[in-house]
Amino acid sequence: MGAPFFSIGMIFKDEIRCLERCLKSLQPLRDAVPCELVMADTGSSDGSREIATKYADILFDFPWVDDFSAARNAVMDRCSGQWYFTIDADEWLTDDIAELIAFSKEKTLPHDFGAVNIHNYNTVELDENQQFNDFSGIRLLRMSTGIRYTGCIHEKWLSPDGESVKAMMLHNTWLNHDGYAYADKAAEQAKHDRNMALLRKKLAENPEDMQTYVECIDISKYDVESVEYARKLMEVFEKKPPYWDRFGPVVFRASVSAGKLQKMPELMKWAAQAVEMFPNSMFTRIDVAYYALADCWDRSDSAGSAYWGSMYKDALSEYRAGQYDHSELLRGALEYVSPYWERKAFVLLGQAYLDLDEPEKTLETLCAIDGKGIEELRQVESITHMMMRLHRTTRLDISPLLTTFWEQINQPVPSDSTAKARRNTFLNAAGAAFAKAYQDEEAILSDFVRHTYSLFSSLSNQCELGTAALILETEDPVQLEELLVEAKDLDLLPGSALSHALQRGVRFPLPDHPMPIEKMDTLVSAISKEKGALSALVSQAVEKDIPENTQELIWIRGLCIAALRTYDWKSNLLDAKEGLVIARMFARVERKYLPLCYAPGALEDPRLFLLPPMHRFGFYCAQAFDALDAGDAAGYVRLLREGLEVCEGVKDMVEFLLNGTPELKDPSDELKTMAEQIRAVLANFAPDDPAVAMLKQSEAYQKVAYLIEGLDVPVSGGLMQ
Repeated sequence: MGAPFFSIGMIFKDEIRCLERCLKSLQPLRDAVPCELVMADTGSSDGSREIATKYADILFDFPWVDDFSAARNAVMDRCSGQWYFTIDADEWLTDDIAELIAFSKEKTLPHDFGAVNIHNYNTVELDENQQFNDFSGIRLLRMSTGIRYTGCIHEKWLSPDGESVKAMMLHNTWLNHDGYAYADKAAEQAKHDRNMALLRKKLAENPEDMQTYVECIDISKYDVESVEYARKLMEVFEKKPPYWDRFGPVVFRASVSAGKLQKMPELMKWAAQAVEMFPNSMFTRIDVAYYALADCWDRSDSAGSAYWGSMYKDALSEYRAGQYDHSELLRGALEYVSPYWERKAFVLLGQAYLDLDEPEKTLETLCAIDGKGIEELRQVESITHMMMRLHRTTRLDISPLLTTFWEQINQPVPSDSTAKARRNTFLNAAGAAFAKAYQDEEAILSDFVRHTYSLFSSLSNQCELGTAALILETEDPVQLEELLVEAKDLDLLPGSALSHALQRGVRFPLPDHPMPIEKMDTLVSAISKEKGALSALVSQAVEKDIPENTQELIWIRGLCIAALRTYDWKSNLLDAKEGLVIARMFARVERKYLPLCYAPGALEDPRLFLLPPMHRFGFYCAQAFDALDAGDAAGYVRLLREGLEVCEGVKDMVEFLLNGTPELKDPSDELKTMAEQIRAVLANFAPDDPAVAMLKQSEAYQKVAYLIEGLDVPVSGGLMQ
């Protein structure tokens, strides 16, 4: 290979983390174009030098002297190529090197400098997290100019005549940089402290240097000291020093960033000035607009959020299309151009449009969001809620957006676990719309157009919420049964959907689809969250014969048990009809169910203690209603009390039945007379007289015992869970 066209220069120190990645990325260029690689080690001790040895054409030591220019110039002094190409160890060249190859073949190049684009990543996840800012850097210099670096930090090349550098823009050549994306906070702090020390020294030498103030703010904007830098920078800017007009957009971007992060009162004044003075700058329309949008949102200023958010959205579209002054990025980095910040801004903008009653703009904004990159679950929730509100309050067709968003959030980017978390967040947010209480509340809102749940019918083949939406829109039992069969996992079906199907006459469990009792309990639990659903289903079952099918019997018993546990026995005594229906149905079911579970001998008084408490109570409850139906009110009371003795958790229910059963409230004249006669006899004896005990064992006493002793139960507790 002949004399080098590119002299690739690099300084490094302890870059074992990234050095080889950088050097490997340069190899395609070195294979395609005559190159030399010249490297200076400024004091490595971590093995970086050994890596450099494998790649460098020239490798030498340069003791660090707190001056980046000195180190870089030492590299340049050893180069022999036509053009110098500088790169750092924490950068790497992307695969597209066609522009650099074409550059090397040009016979006449109009300028002595060349600039490339740089993605500066902010987090260690790199492309997976999609957080970066963009800038352009002058990285190419014609060696014959003899120009060298100046500046101890953020060093640069200056034109010999002192004018600003004119550079050729290589629009399609990109470097990636992750030097500030540290997982190691100690290393990040060390770099911060080193750079701030050098910048303070630079400011001391030139206290009117706008660029140095900008650099100080960029590094310290999360620290309170940035307030002083921002105010001083604006003072210097107002004097209109040399190049104030070229550097002005970056000045405002830096000052506004400190203003937002440090809650400075000048924030919105500076933002408005940026628009007035530099309305076409990408720094104004993207970065300043983003900070102003965030501030307006924090202050619940929907109109302001829409103004700044729309400015940001339009500018970002132009930036992505390359419709901007590329030389602007030579003066600083655009902070808010990555998909990560775009999503955050668009979520706020969509909500602002919604609050301003501009639903079409909300829909347009949401359509521009790519859900597959979302990692903040609050964004998934916000977008889902906005789609729900748009559907509920307008006739806009949200279905295409919904299906696209669902597909996006389910893509395993950056991982399967992230996709799962997004999916669960979506389902939880959307699931609220299926509750009957939610539907009742939204139906009375002034802006109500249609039920929110119906939005999700477009997902019928993709998730259970889609199936649930179709179920709620269907009345025919045959079609409902088909929809339930299609559901992949009934556990994920909202209780309102299953309840709707059952109330329309669907047999359950579905024929030829048996299920274990645990799964039935899960489904009953989902139904029980729907107000009134259990009572309605139990009341509906009363009108039918108790099924012979064991699966259906177990299902109905599960409904009855859940109804017993959730019914408010204390508050509903004045209207006892519903509670009596539930109790009677429970007794009917237990009469059929218990013989299926136990041998006949187990359902006799001597062995009842072997049964679980609720089964024992079920036995007595069934016997009690049999007695009541036979006209034996006293037996009814006695059996309920015996049931309470073996299952104290049903106290509220027993009290309800004893005080709410109509047959106990109006006994016959014969029973009243018998009760009065027995009271008269008892009055002649002391309570502990043996004659009293004998009388209480008599058949006559048992018939009227509840009239003599009252209906209060002697134990405490609540319904067993």
